[in-house]
Amino acid sequence: MKLLTTSILVLFLTNATLAQHLGFGAKGGLLVGTQKNKRALISYHADVFFESMGKWQGEALKRRIGYVIQAGYHRRGASYNNGLFGSNNNFVVSDLFHNIVVSALLKGSFEVGKFAPYYAAGLRLEITPDSSFSQVVNPRDAQGVTPVNFGLWLGGGIEWEPPNSPLGIFLELNISPDLTPQIFFPKGTQVQYPDYFNPGSTRVEQFQEDYRILNLSIELSLGIKFLLKKQAKPIE
Repeated sequence: MKLLTTSILVLFLTNATLAQHLGFGAKGGLLVGTQKNKRALISYHADVFFESMGKWQGEALKRRIGYVIQAGYHRRGASYNNGLFGSNNNFVVSDLFHNIVVSALLKGSFEVGKFAPYYAAGLRLEITPDSSFSQVVNPRDAQGVTPVNFGLWLGGGIEWEPPNSPLGIFLELNISPDLTPQIFFPKGTQVQYPDYFNPGSTRVEQFQEDYRILNLSIELSLGIKFLLKKQAKPIE
């Protein structure tokens, strides 16, 4: 992670002065969230972003590299199995986390006809602002929601920038595994919480080892980009 962080910082400083291609825009779409031993949660996300790309290089296959900074709202979490908290088999509940996400990514793209396939990778900072921004069904886990998380962003897509146009559109797919837990109790922590199956009573539990629940999300995005500075030779 240290190597990736250092690489991003160096590229930011270098690319800021050599950028041939600048743009900003917005993207959003489907999010599929998972956690260990739970069902997938079908959800959504939205981001705004700024990107700075270097000039095209190479002959047979032109390519360029740059960086992207993005921030947005990601509705993460997971679902429990049907009927886990009730006798009705159609009863489904979900743990939801309304996270503010800031990401810094390295991006590389290739010129292929009228389109530019690309890849990207980087680090995420996620903030769950307050306990009211999370809806955790399990009363024990609800006490262990962490306000700040870190993770990776790995993905790619394909973009199209029409010649002589200040706009571009793209389709993107990424996977975002967490490196730090969304819910965490250190070893030895004792938790008292209401007993869901016996209203009016409580349960006490002491963790014999660290207890962690991490998010893993897959996101499909459709985006639009406004070009502030476009390289003289467009993708045709």
